[in-house]
Amino acid sequence: MIKVLLVDDEPLVRRGIRSIMPLSDFGMEWAGEASTAEEALKALDAGGIDLVLTDISMPGMDGLAFIRKMQTDHPSVRSVVITCHQDFDYLQQALRLGAVDYIVKTQLDDDSVYDLLGRISRHVERHAEAEQAELDPSIRKRLAERWSSLHWVAREELYETLSADTLRVFDAASWKELLTYCTKGEWQRFCPLLAPEIDRVGAQLGTLHSIPELLEWVELFRDAAMHRLCLTMYSEQVIASIMQALDLLRGAEDGRWSQSDICKQVGMSVSYFSKCFKEIVGVSFVYYVQEMNLRHAQLLLEATNLPIYEVADKSGFSDEKYFGKIFRTKLGCSPSEYRLQSRSKR
Repeated sequence: MIKVLLVDDEPLVRRGIRSIMPLSDFGMEWAGEASTAEEALKALDAGGIDLVLTDISMPGMDGLAFIRKMQTDHPSVRSVVITCHQDFDYLQQALRLGAVDYIVKTQLDDDSVYDLLGRISRHVERHAEAEQAELDPSIRKRLAERWSSLHWVAREELYETLSADTLRVFDAASWKELLTYCTKGEWQRFCPLLAPEIDRVGAQLGTLHSIPELLEWVELFRDAAMHRLCLTMYSEQVIASIMQALDLLRGAEDGRWSQSDICKQVGMSVSYFSKCFKEIVGVSFVYYVQEMNLRHAQLLLEATNLPIYEVADKSGFSDEKYFGKIFRTKLGCSPSEYRLQSRSKR
């Protein structure tokens, strides 16, 4: 059961909130009450509290200072703020500090309470799963890989599943960090055609702080990306097939996917696939694969001591001399020189 502490300086408000909230229906139970933040901190120090419902306006330490103190001393405890209409400026500050939701005293009724408790319960469960994910970094790594692909932009079912999985594992700060990383080059490399949309919408990320804001941002980006892709005049099904092809290419560690193999996987002829690919992705299939393989080669040169011929082979280049020629043309130095330069910068 989720243990809940109620903090409000007005006894009648505390009584009213307790009477209208069926906590047991959502796997919660009351763990106690406090009339001041100082009293609440003592209860938190005693342990056993998972969630705090706290008023913003209280004598002594106010709700915002209390939430800051909780984040420092009890970071695993979640908070929900209790507010009045005139407190919305403070409410925004509380959400930025990490409060997961809010209660408006004048708007409590059965329907809103059930919606609220459902949201809070789901958030606390996600937070617990996120703490578990901290112990298993592979969970976060797999989610990061799924976000760095843009296949989810073109397939609703992938997007819904990915969003749900993310909300169970990431908090707002870590999800924002991941999305910011994706907008700084990862998505542009995945689909060069979308670079202007990624840059434009990505510029708004810095002002966002909460899960609802990030969800709204992802929806905005997805709409902008699909609008741009649909301007190519191809159907959403064709666009989704090309996104699937890009995803398959990303999953090939040694760059061994041939164009004919990809076409079989997505159910398109080679000639039609080539035309669609260039117009939807923004570059030709050959150019895209070559750039992807060169990036993989750079990573191997930076992180391993593999011989150059082996780096070439693992990066999809069957001929070492051809690899060296392409590498020098694109990067202005030989693979060996690149390795030395990258290590001298460490």
